[in-house]
Amino acid sequence: MFSKSLLQWAEFALLLGTLALSGCASMTPSPSLPPPALHQAPTPSTDYSHRAEATTLDAVLVHAISEIGKAYRWGGESPKTGFDCSGLIQYVLEQAGVDIPRTSFAQAAALPAVPLSRIRPGDLVFFNTMGQPFSHVGIYIGGQQFVSALNRRQGVAVQSLQIPYWAKRLDGVRRPMPRELLAMRAN
Repeated sequence: MFSKSLLQWAEFALLLGTLALSGCASMTPSPSLPPPALHQAPTPSTDYSHRAEATTLDAVLVHAISEIGKAYRWGGESPKTGFDCSGLIQYVLEQAGVDIPRTSFAQAAALPAVPLSRIRPGDLVFFNTMGQPFSHVGIYIGGQQFVSALNRRQGVAVQSLQIPYWAKRLDGVRRPMPRELLAMRAN
């Protein structure tokens, strides 16, 4: 009796499955819905570059935050003795595996520009603070905030891009990238 009941349930399940599958096979898509888009898988090099870029930005962000509170020193490039703005950038990027020139102007020239609308934590923000382009630099940390070596009184500190002083002097955004990613972009 038990096996007959089990057999009836199996036949019933098979019948339901067959009906469900035949119903799905005969369904036509609604005319109001567009056909599904074809997705092209990223190439291995593209996938690698996206991961490497994200990893670099994360490392820059972590190292930048770890320097908050350090002293300011004109020409400084060390957490022990202090930083100026471009010295901080060179040090932080070096810790993240990115080689970059020493001055803020040369740093801006060495890295790819990013539209402000696509800024990500870890990107560099450049300002015209001395009547010349790219004369100050900081590291964007998200939430309209950036870390920078400001002056002797404030040292390495967090500032807001929404402060009118910074907002009207913003020159541009650059994305720090290791040399191999920059070479891949050039090809």
